[in-house]
Amino acid sequence: MLPTATPPPGRGLVIAEVVVLAGLNIEQLVRRLILAGPPPAGEILYFTAGLALGVFALLRRRFPARTAALTSSGIALSLACSAVGFLVEPAAAPSGDAEALALAILVGSACHRLPRGHAAVLAVLGGLTMAAAPVLRFADTFTTLSIAVVWALLWGCSVIVGLILRDGEARRDAALAAARDRERLALARELHDLVAHHITGVVVRTQAAGVVLADGPEQELIKEIEHAGAEALGAVRRLVMMLRSPELASQVTVGGLVETIEAAVGDDESVTLRLADGLAELAVAPETVSTVHRVVLESLNNARRHAPDARHVTVLVEPVDGRRCLRVEVGNDGLRPGRVRRSPGGYGLIGMAERIAALDGTLTAGAHGERGWRVLAELPLPGGVSAASVPEGGSAR
Repeated sequence: MLPTATPPPGRGLVIAEVVVLAGLNIEQLVRRLILAGPPPAGEILYFTAGLALGVFALLRRRFPARTAALTSSGIALSLACSAVGFLVEPAAAPSGDAEALALAILVGSACHRLPRGHAAVLAVLGGLTMAAAPVLRFADTFTTLSIAVVWALLWGCSVIVGLILRDGEARRDAALAAARDRERLALARELHDLVAHHITGVVVRTQAAGVVLADGPEQELIKEIEHAGAEALGAVRRLVMMLRSPELASQVTVGGLVETIEAAVGDDESVTLRLADGLAELAVAPETVSTVHRVVLESLNNARRHAPDARHVTVLVEPVDGRRCLRVEVGNDGLRPGRVRRSPGGYGLIGMAERIAALDGTLTAGAHGERGWRVLAELPLPGGVSAASVPEGGSAR
């Protein structure tokens, strides 16, 4: 089975972080605050800041969703200590290795996990904070400048590591998605070639039995078996369609057919929407609703892309053929005279054709009139009108 979530970090890496951060803080506590006698205020301030930043760095693993807040808090705390050191100049010897390491870990984690914009802002702020801290807190000496350079290099290494982890995770997610697509397509082929074939055989044999036993008492039972087999075959075809196009799951709306069409058109005032009266009362399967949404949306996007000078764009949806089919027509007058547009070969139209074919429908697209281009889809309706008969005609918006 393919993993669906990022695996937890290795326990050894977590232990290493705890040991290093705790070791640096303990070393500073013993050497600067205990053995050196009564510590000055500056030493206590910077030690407390380093200890708090170490806690922030470790908490980011426990609360990965709060990486931005922890990193921002760490940067703000370090900047506050640098401001106090610059303005008050408390007595303290150059130090802060634990603080620098914790801040570098937080910045690297932000570059790894956060969106690009947030990561870039925090990375720049973290770099400025780490590079400026020694200069602002301690006297401007060669040692201070050396510490600033080392901290800046540590920041650069943390950013590089974070970006490498980010790229590796993106590549891993892409590989997993590609593997899932291959598995899904393989399942779709198996269902189409094996299961659908056998169900079709059952339906054909049932129909033959109905002809042979036309006058027998089993006729009603045979019709029920034939109907059940036809429904199973339709369900398999719909499942194949969903496996081949998983993005359809996100396109199915919770509303009915009319709401779905209106959502696809949106607030575009250049589009004239014509819906047949009583369209809301049609019994339409959910996969048909999602396919209509896709046809309208893709056709309008193509019209905006390839026919920007179109003056009229029309969407017409109506039941036809005794309300056994649903007709979806999207047309525009943006085809320039003398310009021959190629037959529908784009991936969007190919995808629409595959989805409609899976529902036993038809799709045609091409020039219509002198300047027109039309996309016409016809989809079968399973049960016709669920309410009373619907009057002919239509409503325009």
